[in-house]
Amino acid sequence: MQPERHLVTAKVTNIKQETPSTISFDLIPCKGKIDFLPGQWIDLFVSLHGQEQVAGYSITSTPCNKEFISLAVKNLGDDQVTQYIHQSMMEGDTVSFATGGSCVYAPEQGNAILLAGGIGITPLVSIFRYIGEATNHRATIMHSVSCCEELLLTRELKDLCLQNPHQLSYSYTISGASNHSTEGFSGRINADMLNQLEASTFDIAFVCGPDAFVDSLSTQLQKTGFNTGQIKSETWW
Repeated sequence: MQPERHLVTAKVTNIKQETPSTISFDLIPCKGKIDFLPGQWIDLFVSLHGQEQVAGYSITSTPCNKEFISLAVKNLGDDQVTQYIHQSMMEGDTVSFATGGSCVYAPEQGNAILLAGGIGITPLVSIFRYIGEATNHRATIMHSVSCCEELLLTRELKDLCLQNPHQLSYSYTISGASNHSTEGFSGRINADMLNQLEASTFDIAFVCGPDAFVDSLSTQLQKTGFNTGQIKSETWW
């Protein structure tokens, strides 16, 4: 059962430039605690020039900590909330948000393989953290980006794997033709990579990214033995 959707007033804190195009920050509620599920997103409400604006962003933090939520927002498009985040947001600003989204992980779903395209990694980081903190299940996350500079939260994901080496694993691939990795994979996620990740040993798959990415990976996962009910997806736009 999903938590009841209601508006939370919060303060902005811990702003960081994670990549050339992505900023992360935390939201601490002005009153009470935050109840959400791993994989959910929020509608973020901001008052700009006397009018309320809203945009949606996925939560990257784990529901195990109800004191705050973390977000990572890429500078995509020209919506006013994203531009506020990247151009003028300051620590101490007051905003409001409400949680939403049904592409979420529950412990009874078992071991999870998490496949992310670009900024689509954000909700999967929440799931990855939650599995490591609150379950005995395995999780592997693979992040596909066009260039190394767009890898997000790499150090933290690696640290989580070092803390839980028998439970968590992380890898990435650089898909850009002129970008090759000396550590990760190169090229788009393909059947060979899924085999190396031992995808067929997982109980459920979460795929998040652009439409073409989600469609391609869903097809490839079905070829490895997943049925459609075992594949949860969310497109990123």
